[in-house]
Amino acid sequence: MVELRDVSYRAGNTLILDRVTTRFRTNAFNVILGPNGAGKSTLLRLATGLATPTAGDVAYDGRSIAQFDATELARTRAVLSQHVELAFPLPVVDVAMMGRYPHYGRVATPHDRAIVEQALEMVGMADRREQAYPTLSGGERQKVQLARVLAQIWKDESSPPGPRYLFLDEPTTSLDVHYQIQILDIARSLLEHECTIIAILHDLNVAFEYGQHFVLLERGHVALEAEDPGTIRQADLERVFKVRARRVDDEGRAFWRFTL
Repeated sequence: MVELRDVSYRAGNTLILDRVTTRFRTNAFNVILGPNGAGKSTLLRLATGLATPTAGDVAYDGRSIAQFDATELARTRAVLSQHVELAFPLPVVDVAMMGRYPHYGRVATPHDRAIVEQALEMVGMADRREQAYPTLSGGERQKVQLARVLAQIWKDESSPPGPRYLFLDEPTTSLDVHYQIQILDIARSLLEHECTIIAILHDLNVAFEYGQHFVLLERGHVALEAEDPGTIRQADLERVFKVRARRVDDEGRAFWRFTL
């Protein structure tokens, strides 16, 4: 379980997060929601150890993140961002192999290479393994990056014990619907393999489709938490996102329509 305990974060004189306490459900698809400037990316950076809170603590399964060394943390959690630029035309397989760097010394082992091949197969990019990464489309690049983070926290019989965490920082931004569904479906499938997902998603209807636990941020505070999107009230969405919201039922499935 990833837990934030009374966490605050300042950038200069600006208070971005103010005494945030929340727990992300283990082996569940957790979603962080909120408007621009609410503190979502900052919260994710603190939860992953990429930033240090001004006050409070972040813990993985009761253990402070400050007690992890860099290698141990990298073997425990991986982060998929919305854009990853590479300066060199590396082949796809080498980009995916970056995820194994925390697991071996100078040279990748046959086991590391096998994991990378399985990760590429899982995201549907095995047939592009030798293609130069910059020649891929945006959606294909994001699938390769997903293979990289999967390889980083891959769990099999030889892996050290303990849970794995995958953080998704707006992973489907600028992608078409096809790639959005592919990437989020793959992420959701990891729940069957003792992996906890913690994602920032902007599209509320997509978030409600995939999420199992929701943390809604408003101006650096937790406005509400919910296990069921059906319990999130229209008034809360309208207040936090400054929109008009209307719940629509379509053949037994509900979604939201938003207007200004």
